[in-house]
Amino acid sequence: MLLASNSSRQPLASLAESVRRPIIGISSNVIDGSLGSGGMDGIGVYTAALEKALRQLGIDVRRVGARAGPNLRPAAGADVRFGLPLAATIAFSALSGLPTPFAGRVARAVDLYHSTDYRVPRLAAIPVVATLYDAIPLAHPEWANARLRQVKNWLLRAAARNADRVIAISHAAAHEVRCHYKVSDDRIRVVHLGVDEGWFDPTGACDEVIVRDLGLQPGYVLFVGTLQPRKDVATLLGAYDALPRDVRDSRQLVIVGKYGWGAEPLRLELEARRPQGRVVWLRYLPLDRLRAVYRAAGAFAFPSLAEGFGLPVLEALASGVPVAASDIPAVREVAQTSAAYCRPGDRESLAEAILAALSAPRGAVADGVRREAARGFDWATCARGTLAVYRELLPA
Repeated sequence: MLLASNSSRQPLASLAESVRRPIIGISSNVIDGSLGSGGMDGIGVYTAALEKALRQLGIDVRRVGARAGPNLRPAAGADVRFGLPLAATIAFSALSGLPTPFAGRVARAVDLYHSTDYRVPRLAAIPVVATLYDAIPLAHPEWANARLRQVKNWLLRAAARNADRVIAISHAAAHEVRCHYKVSDDRIRVVHLGVDEGWFDPTGACDEVIVRDLGLQPGYVLFVGTLQPRKDVATLLGAYDALPRDVRDSRQLVIVGKYGWGAEPLRLELEARRPQGRVVWLRYLPLDRLRAVYRAAGAFAFPSLAEGFGLPVLEALASGVPVAASDIPAVREVAQTSAAYCRPGDRESLAEAILAALSAPRGAVADGVRREAARGFDWATCARGTLAVYRELLPA
């Protein structure tokens, strides 16, 4: 039976006290210092927000880095570092059965290590928690880079075996983790992601200026996410083209997201549409601008074919924006009845959902109802649930 750690209602003080103020190590390779999902991907947003929320609970958090990237440079801002790239150390442990090289260095610095980036080392002396967001590379290999695919998938499964507890970010993700990583139910805990309080602010002092400077006309259809095959932005473009002419004339399609793997045809199409000004591609936005762009949207479209959670949907609801989304389990778990759903991969169905979202009531009351639907997901709740997982592994 899967345990949903978010359900813990033990007071924060007693939670922190019961683990005797441990030192928690957390992956630092995905943190770039900002919380804007226009800059970092969802893993980076989660890691940075969880670190902040744990510190607010009085937990001592240390950043643990490893050599990463094309030049194998040490992660910036790490308090303690593995001496080798984690992919190599995971392979070493899987083949030899021995702990990760430099495991002792980490064990001397922290009481528990939390891997938030799929690179889960084997640390014999201290417990390890891993957050696994989904099993998309294993369940849908066609959506991942074919280069060394079998090796990378073997490393993913090997890394998952190194965790004493696995955090799944939704019940939908927990099902995938169990099936594709072969993780037993007794090691899985469900802890939902959250959104920062700033997303619930209904107004921004500079929203109008920001939106105008970006060349946007308020009321547009918005998408936020990395451009990659499973996000299915190609279907979104088709759905936008299928909208009535008067809707397209009055509402732009605004796409915010960095260029990802397998999106070259999409990139070329977005560049070709740029001169008309009806489809706008913004590769990166800092957090203040990203929130302003959400608030000025008429509808948020999320055509993704597979998700472990769907953080942009939650950001849109917290911003009071009507949502049109693919009817997939993780998004249903997050948005519940607060979205207009469409059949995944079906442009006509998505166009109908977008029209329904654009026709949804707006104003203080209606937008407030959407914000209230997102209130159950916040980083404090996420941190409490995560801390409860740590408590299972740390001495009383």
